[in-house]
Amino acid sequence: MDGLQRPVMVFGMGSALGGGTKSHGALRYLTGWDGHESASLLVLSPQGARLIVNSPFMAPLAVDSVPELAPVYAPPANWMSLIRLQVPTGDIGLIGIDELPTGMAGQLALVLRDDVEAAGFLDSMRLIKEPSALQVHRQGAAICDTLFVALPKFLRPGTSALSAQRELEALALSQGADYCRTWLTVRPVADRPRYWPSETGDFVAEGDQVLFGIALTVDGHWAHGIRTGSVGPLRQDHAALLRIVSDCLEAGLALARPGVALADLADAMEAAFAAGTSGLDMRAAQRFRFGHGLGLSYEDPILTDAFVQGYGLAEFPARPAGKGCILASGMVLELHPNLFLPRLGGAALGEMVIVTDQGPERPIRYPLAPRVFGQD
Repeated sequence: MDGLQRPVMVFGMGSALGGGTKSHGALRYLTGWDGHESASLLVLSPQGARLIVNSPFMAPLAVDSVPELAPVYAPPANWMSLIRLQVPTGDIGLIGIDELPTGMAGQLALVLRDDVEAAGFLDSMRLIKEPSALQVHRQGAAICDTLFVALPKFLRPGTSALSAQRELEALALSQGADYCRTWLTVRPVADRPRYWPSETGDFVAEGDQVLFGIALTVDGHWAHGIRTGSVGPLRQDHAALLRIVSDCLEAGLALARPGVALADLADAMEAAFAAGTSGLDMRAAQRFRFGHGLGLSYEDPILTDAFVQGYGLAEFPARPAGKGCILASGMVLELHPNLFLPRLGGAALGEMVIVTDQGPERPIRYPLAPRVFGQD
């Protein structure tokens, strides 16, 4: 952070938490460092920078990969003394305070304060991706394509969604992803995103809906996509749900251009959703947010703010005033409208979008049209 006039610290979890950490993206953006299953603290001051790692097993890698940060291993009980070697007096702002474990926070209580200004400055720096970063996002999108193409091989009547997930996630790693998590809902009524062995072990059967979501990273850069299909012919009522989310996605894609307010894009998706669902009983409907930013964080900051998360709430909340930004070339979004209706079914489509001066680039090439499984 050029021109730093006061000390600041950046806390970051490692990438092993996947989409469960925002702090990892901030630390990785500044340093390129990944603590994997461990936490790290970067101390920045006008006198220099130092990286403190929380695992002795990660210290050799840190020394090899970011020697310019003078990395050192120390348990949290010793962090204060190391911080004071670099910043002898006064409190220090912290970026990533919302993910700081309680035990670490207790050790840093005498110097700790939430540096909202520095965090906002860092978030704004991360909005527009460099061409090299965009190319890595495209590499991730290509791996998503590989998984979408491979899904029919593993998803046949008598197999389980769980076994398909394991095969596909292993395939992603073999193709160059450093992390991959999928959700695969295969049921007569697609009810929600299903991720874990305890909820994906049912056997595939004729007539099932198929909702497949991919979230993976290549060199820390996220790629994400969702497709919907069926085992056997697609039912007409399920096709109607898919048309609703397809229209919603198209409304967002039409506005994914430089100079457009992201809030206007989000509102257009909401308007299309409202029009498509006007004749349905929505009292028990469920949905999650229609988009977010992508970068070195799964929920890249500022771009994500325009899409409010309300999954599981009786009434979807309104977006707070002032959230969002003006789109510019080099920003990366994930647009994924969705709808789940009890006893009827679900539908979701997810598309990566790179904002360019020529319009929205969609690096995932796999078609949005529903795939019929079990007949290949």
